[in-house]
Amino acid sequence: MSTELRPDELHRCCDPDSLGFETTAEVEPLSGALGQEEAMKALAFGVSVASKGYNIFALGRAGSGRRTFIKRELEIRAEKEPTPSSWCYGFNFKEPRNPVVLELPAGRGDLLRARLDALVTDLKRAIPQALEADDVTNRRAAIYEDRGREANTVMEAFRKEVEDDPNVALIGAQDGVVVVPAQEGEPVTKEAYNALPDENRKAIDETVREASKTLFQTQRRMHELQQEASDLADDLHKQVTRSVVDHRFSILKEFYNESPRVLSHLDDMALDVVENWEKFTTSEGQDKDAQPALMGGPPPEDFFIRYRVNPVVTRDRNSGAPVIIESNPTLWTLTGRIEGQIRFGVMVTDFTRIAPGAIHKANGGYLILHAEELLSRPLAWTALKRTLRTRELRPEDPASTAGMMVPETIEPEAIPLDVKVILIGEPNTYYRLQQADPEFEELFKVKVDFTPHMDRTPEAENGYASFVAARCETEDLPAFDASAVAAVVEEGSRLASNQWKLSTRFRAIRDLVREAAHVAGGDGVEVVSQAHVEGAMRDRHIRNNRPHRELLDLIKRGVLSFEPEGMEVGQIHGIGLIQVSDEAFGRPIRVMCSAYLGTEGVINIEREALLSGRIHSKGFLVLQGYLGRTFARSKPLLLSASLSFDQLYEEIEGDSASAAELYALLSAISGVPIRQNVCITGAINQDGTILPVGGVTEKVEGVFSAFEQVGLTGNQGVIVPRRNVENLVLRRRVRDAVAEGQFHIYAIDRIEEGWPILTGFDAGEIQKDETFPEGTVHNLVVRQLDEFVREWSSMGAQEGPEDGASEVAGEGASEGPEESAPDQPEE
Repeated sequence: MSTELRPDELHRCCDPDSLGFETTAEVEPLSGALGQEEAMKALAFGVSVASKGYNIFALGRAGSGRRTFIKRELEIRAEKEPTPSSWCYGFNFKEPRNPVVLELPAGRGDLLRARLDALVTDLKRAIPQALEADDVTNRRAAIYEDRGREANTVMEAFRKEVEDDPNVALIGAQDGVVVVPAQEGEPVTKEAYNALPDENRKAIDETVREASKTLFQTQRRMHELQQEASDLADDLHKQVTRSVVDHRFSILKEFYNESPRVLSHLDDMALDVVENWEKFTTSEGQDKDAQPALMGGPPPEDFFIRYRVNPVVTRDRNSGAPVIIESNPTLWTLTGRIEGQIRFGVMVTDFTRIAPGAIHKANGGYLILHAEELLSRPLAWTALKRTLRTRELRPEDPASTAGMMVPETIEPEAIPLDVKVILIGEPNTYYRLQQADPEFEELFKVKVDFTPHMDRTPEAENGYASFVAARCETEDLPAFDASAVAAVVEEGSRLASNQWKLSTRFRAIRDLVREAAHVAGGDGVEVVSQAHVEGAMRDRHIRNNRPHRELLDLIKRGVLSFEPEGMEVGQIHGIGLIQVSDEAFGRPIRVMCSAYLGTEGVINIEREALLSGRIHSKGFLVLQGYLGRTFARSKPLLLSASLSFDQLYEEIEGDSASAAELYALLSAISGVPIRQNVCITGAINQDGTILPVGGVTEKVEGVFSAFEQVGLTGNQGVIVPRRNVENLVLRRRVRDAVAEGQFHIYAIDRIEEGWPILTGFDAGEIQKDETFPEGTVHNLVVRQLDEFVREWSSMGAQEGPEDGASEVAGEGASEGPEESAPDQPEE
């Protein structure tokens, strides 16, 4: 049976007295995740499992508090967890292209850098000072004197040997000594030499050759003595430098006994300082003979960079595990990058230019990312998967990542990774990744599903009050009285599209609280009341519904045809749902049908014009199934009919108009006129059951506004599926019109229940002989269908009724364009 709904069935009110307070100043602010107990339980499980792959994907609709609740829960947990290590990069004294990674306790990274910088500054002063000490100077001088004296002795012995031979002479001094021909010990000119007899020249030449060999051996020995002196002096300098270095490094190493890699690095550094003692005796480590940089050229390289460390991740002691939210998850903001500088047109770099990414900062804790943002950034998703799979973190070189040739780069050691990644995204994103990426389920094993609504219980209503109290406290807003909170609760049911549910989309509730407080502030009051909440909702509706106002104006001026008067055959007003951004509204759409003799079956004009979506086409085929099931069980169905929507020029999708289409079709066949002042929305199945549709609240309010434009008469109304009654959360003006008898809302379970409302005729129940009672709609439909068959037979048509019936059954088998179904019930 059809039922006219009472005002109390159109909206579930919240009694302010049931809330138990006068203002939210008396209410404890919300601290947990309201309505998301199951999601929080799944989150707790995910963060407590340390095994590989147990990262988390939190799915839910935007505005449901996913990020806020997760961040709050993780921060509470992270405060109790140990603070993870700090990480530094240092110079690799054995493989300079592979910087070493150093792990230190929290709070020690910056301190190590400061201590090393101070140490190098001290060594620059202490090493030259030690090398210039008197005893060192004396020992160095003694080394060079001893070797110099021995060298002079060797040279003097050679000179004496040459002086005893009259055929050779020495010219020059020290390394520049040369043996030349001579007579009587005096060098001879070239002319005098050529004038000598052959025997004399041969004797002189032989003597010169022997003397030259001896000179070469003498000079080589002198060079050996000089090198011995240099080596001994270098050993002396290293010994002195080592005494300076060992003392200072031993003090420094006492601070890092718990860090073996740091101790090893300090040992390598100490050896390198000793080996490069000369760098500490020149200005800033530059060679004495180095040329100054040319104007416009690169600055000279700082040799002492190798004695620094780069603390890429620093932690404060006792700060707990990090909770990092990266709002711009690019490749480099996630994994870090190796920065560089241009030298002579070439990009070069060093370990001090390694910059950390969000994963570095979150290592040892939690990293929160938005899935849609991550997937929209090139290479970021691939890099994150690789990092989680290998459990190693390596910074990326921008140039090499972009495919550019890099003449000089570095390959840092990987940092061991221990991070829990939490992706936040829409449900569609989760299911697309699950289908398209085989690695997704291996790396994100924990699903945290945030529900879009919760049961409207007294506890949930009080939870809303706690949420409002928390916003007032956090944002310094005026307190809300109980009537204002009740209005917010009722709006929560409207957002959930269900009288017995409350929305968990707290972003919208938060905005309503802010806007209501603003309205109250404009009135100069200190407590927000129900009137302020309703005023905020009214103002928001005015800001957002300009398209609806323009559509209503078109109806008022008659541009859009809406004539809800009288009764017409084959015509009925369905209801369309228009979604503009976050605002939805309904509009009446006239459905027209013509039925006539023929074998073409029922034609969907929208489908033929490619304006019908897949779900609308499906609903149309279901309609034909109902037609055959009800009227052609034991006889052929011979019919041609066409259905269309007036003034609808965009694609139609969804099956919520199938009930209206069926009423128009049966009216056109039977000739029974339909009331034009009653609109209908609802889907059907082949049995004639009315199924629920989406957006029923917006549809009813939209149709009510359209009736207002042409004038309320007291006999106008709308028919909705009974299963949608709990989804009705109507505004006060519609409820007041229903209470005053100016507007009527009917609920039906089956298609037959609508006929008395629309026509005044009963539908008629099928009898044992498969006939319908006289004077019913179904009886008139059968009579007309039988008449079509008789007329077709009398015409002697070549195509029999059975062939025509097969065409009816086959109509609409092809699919229309694929689109979404915005007016489907929310799941």
